[in-house]
Amino acid sequence: MAEAKNRVGRPSGDTQNREKLIVAARTLFVERDYAQVTIRDIAALAGTDPGLIRYYFGSKESLFSTMIRETALPVIEQLYSVKRNTLPTSPGDLLQTYYQVMSKHPHFPRLMFRIAGLDQSLPKNQEIARVFYDVVRSDNILIFKKLKNNGMLRDDVDAQCAQLSFFAMMIFPFLVPDNVLNLLGIELNPEFLQQLATQNTQLLHRGIMKQQGSRDEY
Repeated sequence: MAEAKNRVGRPSGDTQNREKLIVAARTLFVERDYAQVTIRDIAALAGTDPGLIRYYFGSKESLFSTMIRETALPVIEQLYSVKRNTLPTSPGDLLQTYYQVMSKHPHFPRLMFRIAGLDQSLPKNQEIARVFYDVVRSDNILIFKKLKNNGMLRDDVDAQCAQLSFFAMMIFPFLVPDNVLNLLGIELNPEFLQQLATQNTQLLHRGIMKQQGSRDEY
């Protein structure tokens, strides 16, 4: 897949239109399937000329790819940090970063979840799914096997089960239907997500991480 042409022909002194297109693309791709979103739809929501999509990105596909990568970039950088230096605090640090980023884009995980579930045997889905797997690489996200090998997990904790529990902590809050959140009186605002991140970090460290000495640390 062609890389997004972010630098080609950028008008001097004008970066606002590019950001408007990223925001509009994220909004529409979250709401609709990829094939249902047109260049004109994105441009109309952004309040720009459709030609600017080709000007900044080259194509709808490249805009989609750039939107995914730029939205997830802080989380990807945290994943690389964990990969380089796995520490007992790594799961909590990653969780905190993820919640912080997604508090600004609370419906973005729904898009990623939808992409992950696409039937990749269909040619129309292959390019879209490739964007997802380029961002969410298994060698970056499967951190609990490394934690287990480094003796950081409790002896009775299975690394695969821990990994799945971690994914549930990361993703599920953002997949809960709005009517269920309303029923529970929950609003996914930055304050609540910070509180949830702190509590889930405590659950991770007290439930699956090997404690140092007799102290209940995290």
